[in-house]
Amino acid sequence: MKRFPLIIILLTIVFSNIGCSNNRGYSSEDAINRGDIVYQVEVANLERFEQFLINLSDKKEDTIRVTGYTHEGDPIFQDLQFDGKDIQYTYDNSNDEYAGKDKGIEKDVCTEITKKENEQGTVEFFISGCSKGNDGFLFSVEKDRLKHN
Repeated sequence: MKRFPLIIILLTIVFSNIGCSNNRGYSSEDAINRGDIVYQVEVANLERFEQFLINLSDKKEDTIRVTGYTHEGDPIFQDLQFDGKDIQYTYDNSNDEYAGKDKGIEKDVCTEITKKENEQGTVEFFISGCSKGNDGFLFSVEKDRLKHN
């Protein structure tokens, strides 16, 4: 009889840990180690993104993944695959528990990456020239962190 409360407590702990570990399969540390351009407070693997921009201008095939995280820690993926002419763009928020009716995967064909600099010295990058007419925000970074302004 004394074991019953102990079993209940242990089961509660186990199920709580399972519920809170929903996206540990793609943590920001894992994403950085896989080579993703990860944006949270700072941007990781920024040099890889800059190489992608160079490859775009050189018409050289390349593929990158930009990964951001919601406040709850759910990953949002943006895959960019350049074939030498167009960028196959995929936006995937299917892991975002709070995405609502817009949850899912969207694909588009785009032609360029654009950047906008604000007065505070921050540069925002967008995927643009897309066939569906929507520019997509990729990430922002302080201008002085960029090697190729």
